[in-house]
Amino acid sequence: MSKLNRIYLLIVVFLCLTLFNCKSQNLLANSSFENYNTPVNWNLWGGDFIGYYSNPADTVMVDWKQYQSPDFFTSACPHAYSGVPVNLFGYSQAKDGNNYVGLYVFSYGGLYREYIYQKFTAPLIAGRNYCLSFYVSRGDRCQYASKNIEAYFTASLPYMATYFNIPASPQIVNQTGFISDTTQWTNIQGCYTAIGGEKYIIIGNFKNDTNTDTLYVGTNNPDPNYPGLAQRYSYYYIDDVTLIDQTTVGLNEINENNAFEIYPNPTTGLLNFSGGSYRKGDYNVKILDLFGKEIINDVLKEELDISSFDKGVYTLLIYKNKQLVVTKKVMKD
Repeated sequence: MSKLNRIYLLIVVFLCLTLFNCKSQNLLANSSFENYNTPVNWNLWGGDFIGYYSNPADTVMVDWKQYQSPDFFTSACPHAYSGVPVNLFGYSQAKDGNNYVGLYVFSYGGLYREYIYQKFTAPLIAGRNYCLSFYVSRGDRCQYASKNIEAYFTASLPYMATYFNIPASPQIVNQTGFISDTTQWTNIQGCYTAIGGEKYIIIGNFKNDTNTDTLYVGTNNPDPNYPGLAQRYSYYYIDDVTLIDQTTVGLNEINENNAFEIYPNPTTGLLNFSGGSYRKGDYNVKILDLFGKEIINDVLKEELDISSFDKGVYTLLIYKNKQLVVTKKVMKD
């Protein structure tokens, strides 16, 4: 092979590897909120995306923007108001990394909503299938749980009257019922076929109070400094937001769903894995119950013990580089 041909071959291989690695990339920047600009003064900063205490105001949150005043929480914060795991709205470790954001989805006795949004680097393409996944956990100082945590794709930013909901029809809605868990993160996911031209994703509750589903759950962790606040809202932390263009996933990854064998199914305890292109440690496996609660999140091995599970049907998800490549239903006898 001539030197020129070798150079040409190396270029082709490089381009192929680059394209393959880009196919499954997350279309959202700063997906677990780890990137931020350090506030000018931590002690004056109150968790805002924008540090209004400085002049000019400094932008703290990177890539994400706000409607109203959602909050950013980080373990780097030296005081408890906006820290991780302890902050004004409760106690929660991060789902991924050291940071997360939070927002109001319901306020008892007065309509109030908060949203986070991001602009894509390029508009969504008509006909392509985009799959969204994000995790939420209820702030344990709030006394209301809600079903209405949703995502909306739009070509332009909607108008939002102060404090009120954005009257839009979100394409991704929570299917897991009331999200009351304060110790585990609940996964909300769904897929959307783009109309074309969508430039933004917005996350929050788009319904008014009449159409918002809430459930009184109480709290074992009231804030002694704000004793009345816990009775008035439903507040959720958000972490690990992923948007994947499923139409560009490599053929090998699409075929893995059929190539994987998971047996026996039904099972009384052990699940065995074979087939696919995985090697031990290359993949992660998650198992969700009927309500979407995450029960297992671990490195995929050749065997998984679910003998402690209650009898019933579970959703098994296998991820490669944070991309969902296998979805199966398994039954525990």
